[in-house]
Amino acid sequence: MTLHSKTIRKAVLLSEGSSLTAREALTVLAQGGVDVDILSSSGFAITAFSKWKRRIIRVANVNREPENYLSTVSKLIKSGEYAALIPTHEQAWLFAEEKATLPKGNRIPVAAREAFVRVQGKIAFAKLADEIGIPQPRWERLRPGVSLGLQFPCWLKADYGTAGRSVYKLNCPEEIVKGVTALSPDGGGLMLQEHTEGRYGQVQAVFDRGSLIGVHTSLQCGVGAGGSSATRVSVDVPQIIEHIRRLGTHIDWHGGLTLDFIEHDGSPFYLECNARMVEPGNAALAGVNFPELLMGLAAGEAPEKLLVGKPGVKTHSTMGLLLGTAEKTKSRKAVMRLFLQSLRSKGVFEGSTEVLTPWKKDPRSSIPMLAVLLQLLLRPGKADKLATLAVENYCVLPQTIQRLRRKNSKTA
Repeated sequence: MTLHSKTIRKAVLLSEGSSLTAREALTVLAQGGVDVDILSSSGFAITAFSKWKRRIIRVANVNREPENYLSTVSKLIKSGEYAALIPTHEQAWLFAEEKATLPKGNRIPVAAREAFVRVQGKIAFAKLADEIGIPQPRWERLRPGVSLGLQFPCWLKADYGTAGRSVYKLNCPEEIVKGVTALSPDGGGLMLQEHTEGRYGQVQAVFDRGSLIGVHTSLQCGVGAGGSSATRVSVDVPQIIEHIRRLGTHIDWHGGLTLDFIEHDGSPFYLECNARMVEPGNAALAGVNFPELLMGLAAGEAPEKLLVGKPGVKTHSTMGLLLGTAEKTKSRKAVMRLFLQSLRSKGVFEGSTEVLTPWKKDPRSSIPMLAVLLQLLLRPGKADKLATLAVENYCVLPQTIQRLRRKNSKTA
């Protein structure tokens, strides 16, 4: 899809700057000639270390001061400076909830609040998957005094969470208390799901009011912190495309949507839904530019035919692989060995393109990667803390949404 000139004259605003998705979206947009401004509550966001950003706009932390964050967003929308405000994380949920308080014609490509309710939580998504008949591992809600129908090992999951930090593997019944304490001390909002062996993957899509306009599928071939995909290879699986099309059409989705799945014996089993765009670098190299598609939606534009990512495109995040290696091995030697492989494009890096910190084209992007490497060499056991350090700067907590709902109900 080629955007009209009237669309690309203006800059694009990203909803936050600390997530991996924001960093990859910046790269994709900037390399397409788009000026990018970024909202951030942190002066050390990963997107700050790039020659491609136009400016970082400091904003209140969305969970501590959501009203102030939304006030800044409204002022920027009214300025008329931006062709689109692209949600790069769970701010999409916030914008859907607060649509009535935002300026009309806000150019934020997000679905209706009612659609978010169906997919934002893991339990809600599991119910929806059963309703529309897309495959998923067996699951049940964790309820006090109710015997478990699942066998061990299985996964305990918090209803809301991100960055691979909201799941806990249970190998036996005795571990349930420990898992509940780790994920939800009050025991609320938890589900159990059977363990399924296979290869982890994601299918990413953009919908135009229920109509699928772009889709891309990838499989994990290198593990980052928290089990994330630090290396991906693109695939083309018509069955998976049909599944996400069925879901998005059923709830009249608008904007970005991503499903996580496990491929087992050639079939996908869906684990959860991210109600937004996720890390678009691999898809862009495979021919589906999700930030551009979202920019087009904001201007009322869409491609004439469905865009599908071509298979065989391999990408990686060196920083993600370093964190994943340190988390798994706790070994300085393993971390250093991996870093040297990255410099020589050997091992997991062979035939792959860096999409998170493309330091050859954007030298400043190497700064956060080298800072992480140094800290891991000093304390390899610090990987988990480093991986979750920025989460508060980009996640929107369910408590924040609930607080705003209560406030809105009182003033209605």
